[in-house]
Amino acid sequence: MIFPENPSREIFALDIGTRTIIGVVGLREENRFRILAQALAEHDSRAMFGGQIHDIPRVAGVVSRVKAELEEKVGYRLTEVAIAAAGRSLRTRRCSFQKQVEENAEIGDNLIRSLELAALRQAQEELNGDVAHQESYYCVGHYPVSYFLDDLVVTNLLGHRGRTIGVELIATFLPASVVNSLFAVLRRAELEPVSLTLEPIAAMEVAIPSGMRLLNLALVDIGAGTSDIAIARNGTVVAYGMVPVAGDELTEAIVEGCLVDFDTAERIKRLLGQPGEIRYADILGGQQTASQSEILAVLDPVLEKLADDIGAMILELNGGQPPKSVICIGGGVQVPGLTDKIAARLAIPGKLVGIRGREIIQNLETPAEDDLGGPAGVTVVGIGVLALEKMGYSFINVTVNREKYRVFNTRSLNVAAVLGQARFDPQRLVARNGKDLCFNLNGKEELVLGELSRPALVYVNGTRANLQTPVGDGDEIEVVEATDGRDAQAFVKDYLLDEWTVRFTVNGREMTAGPVCILNDRIVSPETEIRDGDRLYIQREQTVGRLAKTLGFDLAACEVLVNGTPVAEKHPVKNGDEIIVIPLEDGGTVSVPGGIKVTVNGEPVHLAGDQHIFADVLIHLDLDSTRMRGVPVLRLNGRRAGYTDILKDGDEIIISWNDSTNCRGESGGSGPTGAGFRPGGPNTS
Repeated sequence: MIFPENPSREIFALDIGTRTIIGVVGLREENRFRILAQALAEHDSRAMFGGQIHDIPRVAGVVSRVKAELEEKVGYRLTEVAIAAAGRSLRTRRCSFQKQVEENAEIGDNLIRSLELAALRQAQEELNGDVAHQESYYCVGHYPVSYFLDDLVVTNLLGHRGRTIGVELIATFLPASVVNSLFAVLRRAELEPVSLTLEPIAAMEVAIPSGMRLLNLALVDIGAGTSDIAIARNGTVVAYGMVPVAGDELTEAIVEGCLVDFDTAERIKRLLGQPGEIRYADILGGQQTASQSEILAVLDPVLEKLADDIGAMILELNGGQPPKSVICIGGGVQVPGLTDKIAARLAIPGKLVGIRGREIIQNLETPAEDDLGGPAGVTVVGIGVLALEKMGYSFINVTVNREKYRVFNTRSLNVAAVLGQARFDPQRLVARNGKDLCFNLNGKEELVLGELSRPALVYVNGTRANLQTPVGDGDEIEVVEATDGRDAQAFVKDYLLDEWTVRFTVNGREMTAGPVCILNDRIVSPETEIRDGDRLYIQREQTVGRLAKTLGFDLAACEVLVNGTPVAEKHPVKNGDEIIVIPLEDGGTVSVPGGIKVTVNGEPVHLAGDQHIFADVLIHLDLDSTRMRGVPVLRLNGRRAGYTDILKDGDEIIISWNDSTNCRGESGGSGPTGAGFRPGGPNTS
């Protein structure tokens, strides 16, 4: 029969179990999930072991039978399906990550997503480092358990401000072989996956809804191949686990104890909950009769081991403490006495460990005759509900910065999710602003702002996008990394003005004078870099008294005329002034020294006037700032010198830079007095 397409508002969910495959078609009506049709089929042979697919064609054949029966019931063709993988292959990592942020910046979505990506990347690296599991694993889901703001727990970081933020989350992983085998079965049954989740996650979704998770509860889903466990407390799911012992081990014990084949042992196991004796044929064809107590005696060692393993895993996942209650679902949980043994292992009353069916599911509408209403029919409903709410995962192909990746897809897959699965370093998405520089300039605070960071840029198929942009099959993502802003930088010369250099004449000889730069009580060159917290004083005013000291004449024995007017010691020297120095003794003269010649790093330098200190040389040099790293090393005629050492004609000066010394700890002479004068004309001869 040819059927029309499936209405988009309905979901087809499959629980592919080790012994049975259950299919459900349902839809969301307001706040209820209504089951339209359901079907169950058993495997013809042991095509699956421990929740793993071993015979793809045989499993695909059973899936096709379930699909055909459901198509007949609903009257349209089923082409898409939501599925879940067994817990035996599940790997979980609980991890946390913390990072520093700009203290005054508001925390936004991108920053929170980058934080979660960093935690996911850490979980992936931890899994990859596990030498026992070398197969490729895919992250198929994660959720945050807690957020942290400056070490305080918060429910949501969005909009907050702080110094550090953190997240603790649970990440779940599946091996590629498990997913590939599931997809191979679906392809043979002509089905496309729209959602892939994990069986314990699906079961938890409906068996223990969010309103019940404030209690410390354990959910145990005992199937044929695995027993999956989930722990809830404080309003969230805190752990998933699995033990590789379940219903098949009970069946195998009956096989050995009663000498029957596997299918007969399965029938015997299912009759244990019914009254009366159990009749069966052994492998020799003999007709046998056994009471329930006799069969349970055969099963008792295996039941003890199953209960012990489940109890031990619950305690491990719950921090060594028993939960308040244990809810048991799944087809393998119905063997009499199992729940009592689990309760004894946990040392809690037997009434607190119970078997539940679909009656535990809130807002569920079942068929009038619900043949699957018991504990075996819970997980498949969870698969359908979860698919409608979160639309699970499937694989798509995308490229990130020209590298191809195969990632799980969701109906709401976005750039952030792809980057997480592609192991993109989230630190490359967030940058910091450059550090500000604060120092004291002539007694006042001076602030130089650091460069602003450049945010990461995201493109999808060449169009500007962001981390929330949806991504589909074949899309090309390009991420231009965020760039840190450069730290603020400043040099003494940045605060020197050209007009601060004055030109004047003394007794007809042209001269110039520049400012004196004192950094942390040391005379420095204009090329010196300013550090955070430095104290810079720029002494720019030239006076007659300073001029007299530099040129070596005694003001008490002379009269100084500036532009023809007698002046005192503190009179300022300005640009263009004509200065005449006249001795007070009759007939005396004052001569302006002709200067001295020195060599600096092998180059000749002429200094006007006969009295100079070492610092006078610095304003005559074109110092290469790119080579000025660390502390200047001053040598005069082969010995260490200071800034105020006296120079004489013919001196040899060497100026170098020492990278290994802290420049703030280097001594710089006795003081800045008299420095900063230079003669007019060329600096070198």
